[in-house]
Amino acid sequence: MRRIYLLLIPLLHLSASQLFAQVQVFNDTVCDTEPYGVLRTNIQALLTSAYETDAIPYNYDADFTNAQDVLLGGVPLDIDDNFSDVIDIGFDFYFFGQPYSQLVVGSNGDVIFEPSVAGTYDSWPIASYQLIPHIELPYYDNGISYGSIMGAYHDIHAGVRIQGLSEMKYELRGTAPNRKFIITYYEMPQFSCTSMLTSQQIVLNESDYSIEVHMRHKPVCTGWNGGLAVLGIQNADASCGYYPGDNTTPQSNVNRNTSVWVIDSLSNPEAWVFRPANAPGNIHVTWYDSNRNPVPNANADSLVVPLNGDLGPYTCEVTYIDCNGNHITAYDEGQIIVVPTPVVDLGADMKRCRNQDIILDATPKNIADFPGISDLEFQWYKDGQPVSTDAQYTVTQPGTYSVEVSYGGCATMDEIVIENYENDACIIPEAITPNNDGKNEGFVLDFLNDQQGIEKIEIFNRWGAKVFEKEGGYTNEWYGQNNNDDPLPAAAYFYVIQLKDGSSKTGWVYVIR
Repeated sequence: MRRIYLLLIPLLHLSASQLFAQVQVFNDTVCDTEPYGVLRTNIQALLTSAYETDAIPYNYDADFTNAQDVLLGGVPLDIDDNFSDVIDIGFDFYFFGQPYSQLVVGSNGDVIFEPSVAGTYDSWPIASYQLIPHIELPYYDNGISYGSIMGAYHDIHAGVRIQGLSEMKYELRGTAPNRKFIITYYEMPQFSCTSMLTSQQIVLNESDYSIEVHMRHKPVCTGWNGGLAVLGIQNADASCGYYPGDNTTPQSNVNRNTSVWVIDSLSNPEAWVFRPANAPGNIHVTWYDSNRNPVPNANADSLVVPLNGDLGPYTCEVTYIDCNGNHITAYDEGQIIVVPTPVVDLGADMKRCRNQDIILDATPKNIADFPGISDLEFQWYKDGQPVSTDAQYTVTQPGTYSVEVSYGGCATMDEIVIENYENDACIIPEAITPNNDGKNEGFVLDFLNDQQGIEKIEIFNRWGAKVFEKEGGYTNEWYGQNNNDDPLPAAAYFYVIQLKDGSSKTGWVYVIR
């Protein structure tokens, strides 16, 4: 059960966006063969519940060597007031508590974190009363808005680009976890004042989910829409937003909310960062075990839980700041879900008789741990090739047989090698020739030992006298001798073989010398 405590304002006053930025603990499903499970939280989302605005060193980079065109319908976006095709960011970027992997680029200097906006109208003009945060900035459609970056949002005319000069590009640079997604507007004409050119960059940083805006040129076309422009960010329902000059900005002499302002790289280029206010050190996290005892030395974003101990539920309690500056304490519960691993034993390697079928059974020894055998998945292989998905498999040929049995992502594999007996036959010898020539020297009964097991063997001469006996297992010890290890004369001898399954076999065998 997830609960939220708002310390400074009543819960009834929370907006939809504020409710979204809750702490979440994700259960971990673990095989019982693992030593531990891990409960994880959405701390990354909470980091971006609020932002701080600050000036940073200007660093507009117009190197397009590896950049790609911002496209609409598969071709460079050259239509006025339009959003691009969907663009993959290349990493998960958290923005106001929500992870995004895609965005669309507006021709008017804005970015929208919503794929469905692709190819639609990038609305214009703006009004002086539309101040961040405002539901109509920069995208508004029948009461619906989306999380956005405006950097800067003003009326750019993508339809009259200067040949060989004007560019709208994007690029992913660097290596994880420090990649940058860069959107560049380079010398793009302004609407109604097409000789006035805008150059600006928006940078998304993977490392800390901060947003940079670098302004090289942003002239003012006073003859259209009063020259209004806005630079900032706001969340999806326009309940919160930030801009240079807001109450989080150290600089008090700027105001880049909807108004008239000029940026000139020769005199005053600008660069701003919107940095998550909930830095990891500013978020207070406490984990509690199932008895509500604090867990010592726990990580903020994860908890390692040994499977031989308390599996939960564990509670993660987090205090952080929301985008209205309120301190919120919230908690959520999670637990380790242990899944049994099938225990499979196909037995020892074996030999088979000619034309003998052997049934291999992969039913787990711990079948009682599972709802039923139909809930298990079986995959049999013969010499590495898949052959069956049943619980049992009938072997008709020699080979290496293996089976993987899985349940809920937990799997076990076992293997058995099955060979044919020498000469591909399983018969009790009718004669032995113990003459030291290395051939047919003894009374070989391997197949009986392997398949049923020999409990006892007795050898009698033709007058019924017992001449040899071996009890407690037989491994081909009789080669025509008596119990004193003296050679028996060439003759016919009667045998009685008692097997471990209670059955017996009898017959005659000749000793030939």
